[in-house]
Parts: sequence; structure tokens; C-alpha cells
Amino acid sequence: MTTATPQDALNAFLTHWQGGQYREMALALPARVFPTGRRSIRQVKKVYPGRLDDFSILGAHDTDPAATNVDVQVLWRERGGLELGRVRYRMVYVDAQDRPLARHHPGGQWKPFATYTLPVPRPLKA
Repeated sequence: MTTATPQDALNAFLTHWQGGQYREMALALPARVFPTGRRSIRQVKKVYPGRLDDFSILGAHDTDPAATNVDVQVLWRERGGLELGRVRYRMVYVDAQDRPLARHHPGGQWKPFATYTLPVPRPLKA
């Protein structure tokens, strides 16, 4: 399966989170992020707690031939509260064995390899 852009792949991944489709999320992640190498829905729920209400892709920056950083604003529900955050996803273009592949090669797929929390800008004062 080839995913057109890292933004498309991340959009699909986050849409799965919105729908509570943790199995699909587990399949979209590289096997190396699971300690046992076996994709586990329980492990995905631990990393992605709560329910994603909304998200907005803010921008993308190519960093090398196989990787792009995509910044996203997310709004999710956890423990009865609504949380707002900004996250950077390190999207890597990989082959079927999750090895990085230059983006121009056919047959690759974009996957989220790492996630970094970004600061949320302060609201403007009137």
C-alpha cells in the first residue's frame, strides 16, 4: 500500500483514533514501537488514552529523503476533561519490513515513528 503524503497517512491514523479503531492504529504503527514486536491494542490504548475529539494538521517539514515532521493540534477527552495539545509526529516512509525508504521509491508507506509534545501558544489578550 502506498500512502500519497505523510499528512494523508497521519490524517488516516488520527481518524482511527477519533473512531476508537485501535486495531487499525496498531496496524499503522511500525512493529518496532511495540516492546514484544507484536502489535497490541492494549499498548496503543495506553499511548493514546481517552478519545480524540478533533485535530488539525498545522504544517509539515521534510527533514530527509525518508522522513517528515508533521505538526498537529489535537483536542481529546480524558478523565472527564477536555485537553488541547500540539504534537509533532515524525513520519517515516518505510518498506514492508518497516525499514526507511527514500520517498520516491514505489511501494512504501508513511508511518508515525515518534511523537513529540509541543508547547501550546498562550491565548491572545484583548
